[in-house]
Amino acid sequence: MKKNKYISKVFLVAFLAIGMFSCTNGFEEMNQNPNNFNDATPEALFAGAVKSTVDLVGGDMNDQMYNNYASYYGGKGGQFPKFFYTDSGLDSYWKRFYVNILKNTQAIIDTYSDDPKYANRVHIAKIWKSYVYSVLVSTFGPVPYTDALGSSTATTYDSEEFIYIDIMDMLKAAGDGISVTGDKLSKDPVFNGNNLMWKKFANTLRLKIALRIAVGFPALAEKHGTEVMANEAGLISSNTENIAMKWETILENWSFNYNRYVNVPAQEDVVPFVNFHYILNMKTYYDPRLKVIAEPSTNPITITDTLSKSGSTTGQRVVVKYMLPYFGRPIGGTVALSDWNLNPSKNILNGIANNRYSKPSKLLFMAQDMKFNIVTFAELNFMLAEAKLKGWGGSKTVEDYYYAGIDASFQQYGVSSGAAAYKARDGVKWGTSSIGDKDLFGIVTSGISTDPMDKIARQLWLTSYNQGHDIWCLQKRTRLLPLIPNFSPDTSFGTEFTDIPERMVYPISEIGLNNAGYVAAIQALGGNQMSTPLKMNKAPLYTPNYWNDLPAVFNQEFARRFYGESENDLTAAGLVKGTGTTPTKTTYTIIKTIEN
Repeated sequence: MKKNKYISKVFLVAFLAIGMFSCTNGFEEMNQNPNNFNDATPEALFAGAVKSTVDLVGGDMNDQMYNNYASYYGGKGGQFPKFFYTDSGLDSYWKRFYVNILKNTQAIIDTYSDDPKYANRVHIAKIWKSYVYSVLVSTFGPVPYTDALGSSTATTYDSEEFIYIDIMDMLKAAGDGISVTGDKLSKDPVFNGNNLMWKKFANTLRLKIALRIAVGFPALAEKHGTEVMANEAGLISSNTENIAMKWETILENWSFNYNRYVNVPAQEDVVPFVNFHYILNMKTYYDPRLKVIAEPSTNPITITDTLSKSGSTTGQRVVVKYMLPYFGRPIGGTVALSDWNLNPSKNILNGIANNRYSKPSKLLFMAQDMKFNIVTFAELNFMLAEAKLKGWGGSKTVEDYYYAGIDASFQQYGVSSGAAAYKARDGVKWGTSSIGDKDLFGIVTSGISTDPMDKIARQLWLTSYNQGHDIWCLQKRTRLLPLIPNFSPDTSFGTEFTDIPERMVYPISEIGLNNAGYVAAIQALGGNQMSTPLKMNKAPLYTPNYWNDLPAVFNQEFARRFYGESENDLTAAGLVKGTGTTPTKTTYTIIKTIEN
């Protein structure tokens, strides 16, 4: 057995339940011999790595970076959410990746690889290492890998391709090599000792990464994608097998969001609000998942709408007022570009207090014991649809996988009705297109084309709320989501707007600690800017002046027809016709009738 060279201090934490089971012994091993690192068990080391991963990838970085880049959050204050960064923040993220997470997984690999009694547990450590590096490399680009976890700070930055080749091979070996009846983690914080689920995780993650790198490394992606698609039985097969990390209700293991925004209420300029464009794309298609994913406004705005009159046989219409229960905040707030020369008085959201916008569901995304999904069954079905579209194999048609993804998403969110009507709507329905609704500025719409990949990408975005890193990567490799730049970026840029970042820059500490590796990595990348593209990214669609030259105009399409096209839809939603001209949350008022 190899001597352990790379053991970092394991954080002392109480139990954190993770994954599809509600296990109660996941992190107990961490509290035994915490300072005797050379004798640390795989269970103690692994528990520390998993706890640190959920806190970092599912917590801090998701809040500050990924959910903003994926347009799940809108108008959030702070330098990272405004598409910039802080040096101290980046240094912290970098150290937490390498010291708190990867050194622990590497310690298991280095210490136990030569002992067959630990074969499965070494594979499990390699799966987690692969997952973490898949996040690292798609965030920064080339990063220290081959010699990153030794005692020296002077390390080589390996290329994106080199790292992907290695982690894909590790995942293949784990998917093939884990014995269901072999050794297992006695304290398994992810699958409670279920080795079959570890095999499925390896296979499913391998397909996910293959699709992610298909633009930058097509041959490598196809090789692994076709191999995985040849054995669909090796993938997760239902929502009961969704792979998710889960915080706990005990104080030491509260979720990042609960600690940051609920336990001690935060200022409204940094609280997460649901993104405007995300809600727009749900509202257009009367998506019932919206009411599960987002909280209604506590102080709705009143809108004026024109609808078909209830009971009319002559085509009469009515002008009505009602309160808009759900509306999101644009990524940069309601700021418009100066080149558009727009009149702020035409902006229905101008001057709206921050606390009036819809927030993410308290139950799903602000609870002490909230989940952070790594892969869901709905997501997998959309992955299978894309893989089939690429010709990588598959037992069903692209269309069948697509609809199965929507059905799985509705089930995941506990929406028991409305799926059939949703799937029948133009744009959502296979083979159809829709014009959609214009956004606040009239520069993008929620329309969906007949392009199969447009439909798949849109549904992946809608179903994967809070999986910010995944959707940021999806947008970088497809450019299909109808998103906009940040029109109120951090002032450090000195520009009116900043596009969604292509990557994150390296931490400044690397200049002093690992200068040679840092310089070589920047030369290989062609720069160290947030706009420097990664090899996995598809080329940007727009020139720098594209947004300035658009014929923007403030409009209210995003707010109209929230309940439907007719007055009957208002009453079906539970609104009652009121008197006077001022509606309430439960009433609507008729301003006038328009004859046909």
